[in-house]
Amino acid sequence: MKRAAFNPILFFLLFILRGGLASAQSPTYSESVDKAKKLYDAKDYRNAAIAYSAANRSVTEPDPSDVYNEACSWALAMEPDSAFKSLKTIVGVSFFRYTLLTTDKDLITLRKDKRWQLLLYKIEKTRLIRLSKAKLYQDFDLMVSSLKEAHTGLYWYNSRPAFDSICNARRALIRDGMNALRYYNIIAPVVASTREGHTYTRLGDQASAFMVFSATYFPFHIKFLNSLPYIINDLGAIKVKGLVLSRINGVPMDEIMKRFLSLEPSDGFNMTSKYRWIEENGKLSTYYAYSFPTVGHFTIEVSDPSTGQKQVFSGIPSVTYNSFAKSYRETVGNIPNATYTVPASLKFDSTAHSAILTFNSFASDEYDAVKMEFHQFVKDAFAQIRQQGVTHLIIDIRNNGGGDEGFEDYLLSFLISKDYTKYRYVQASSFSYSFYNNSDYKFDWQKLEKMLKGEHYLDKDGSILRKPGIEEHEKPQTNPYTGDLYILTSGLTYSGGAEFATLAKNYTKAIFIGEETGGGYYGNTSGNRIVLKLPNSQLRIGIPLLKFVLNTPDESVPFGHGVIPDYPLQPTIAQYLRGDDAEMGFAKDLISKKK
Repeated sequence: MKRAAFNPILFFLLFILRGGLASAQSPTYSESVDKAKKLYDAKDYRNAAIAYSAANRSVTEPDPSDVYNEACSWALAMEPDSAFKSLKTIVGVSFFRYTLLTTDKDLITLRKDKRWQLLLYKIEKTRLIRLSKAKLYQDFDLMVSSLKEAHTGLYWYNSRPAFDSICNARRALIRDGMNALRYYNIIAPVVASTREGHTYTRLGDQASAFMVFSATYFPFHIKFLNSLPYIINDLGAIKVKGLVLSRINGVPMDEIMKRFLSLEPSDGFNMTSKYRWIEENGKLSTYYAYSFPTVGHFTIEVSDPSTGQKQVFSGIPSVTYNSFAKSYRETVGNIPNATYTVPASLKFDSTAHSAILTFNSFASDEYDAVKMEFHQFVKDAFAQIRQQGVTHLIIDIRNNGGGDEGFEDYLLSFLISKDYTKYRYVQASSFSYSFYNNSDYKFDWQKLEKMLKGEHYLDKDGSILRKPGIEEHEKPQTNPYTGDLYILTSGLTYSGGAEFATLAKNYTKAIFIGEETGGGYYGNTSGNRIVLKLPNSQLRIGIPLLKFVLNTPDESVPFGHGVIPDYPLQPTIAQYLRGDDAEMGFAKDLISKKK
């Protein structure tokens, strides 16, 4: 099972919804799509197109992705008229994936046709739709009821009255004529109040297309150090790199960040993950575009962190999304150690009998992308560590946001000699859900229910718990590593990455350096996720279904927090911009002193 990880909808009463399953969610549709995909994979494109067409005609509202796949099959079968006929029914209507359209090799034969640019224009010129208060209420109530029905960890950090109070307060802010962007700012704090970072709010495809082609963006990029927003790029003659951003258009950054932090969920009461996610990929500029009116120019106030001297720069032009994204890539690309290219690596320092084992991810697809296999890499790494006589091992998981379940305990198995209990329990919220028609499981809900019923059982107290033996953790390896262990963590250490940190804290003698992990020490709600698609605003609400409660004999960590480092440490802005790795340097100093 994969943990859903860094990118991108009608309310019915229960008995009405269940009554519609036989037609709207008929397994015939899913089976027909599977048949079409097999024909496509076999390169029988014309028959694949015919099969997709039959499947899409069998339901009132086919999945736009399946209509797109039908068009691809027609294009590969060299029948452009049929391909354009399919695309015209979805592009700019229910399908807004511009990058896919313009890069998919299946559609090469269509791009010289005069009809092609007309299709793209429908996405480029999309506009936000204003919605009635009644429709916005409908979406809101569907979201709240779905969270209560499906989110297993909803009351882990909240009481029921507290969550209801938040919902009532946010619902009272709904106004007639709101568009999806304004509505996002109403409901995202509700989702964030679940205090579970695997839960999310996303704009729908149409609003996302609007943000790409019509919105404007703040042109500076930020690095948070000790909660202070440092600018990490200059802009022409405006030399502000390394300075603290204190105001944007007259609004204090404390006030701006209070709003942004209310939109970003995290595990429990943790804050390190929020700051890291808001800075990651330049998301501060994205949040600004989501939360504040579009402007053509910015005025900023900055201060020198060493002297406190303030400066004001006015008339700074806003930028397009593409310019903003390109600038961010260039900015971080010019800062040493700011990005990584491989999911894992091993380096030795023979003079210090030490090694650095880095795991930037536990996601198998990242390993597949560079032709690595996680388990083999770990096995080979520890074989080399033994051969090299390493007595000081640094494991760096500062960028590890998790991935596949089980990767964390496989790594741990090379560090321990005694078996342990990984989870106290794993709990599901239900065996089935009432809102399939408004979810990504609309047409294949049977697969989800089959998994839930196959892997879980109803306990005597009414809890739905994982059956023994499902995803059993890895037992200790023979001849494990027994030397000194140092683990580097940050707010980006999340999900499976944070679980590894918790396990290591409980079952090894590791020394932790860096930031509090972003993921919860006592567990998380993650695993399988159902994505609720709000029918009117088209916003997506990602709802995790499984509550993982870790077995933690060491209960010294405050409830609602991640692993607290033995040595809390962040670099200075000068160190960060130079690429000096302060946390790694500190770990090496500890090793040197111990020697």
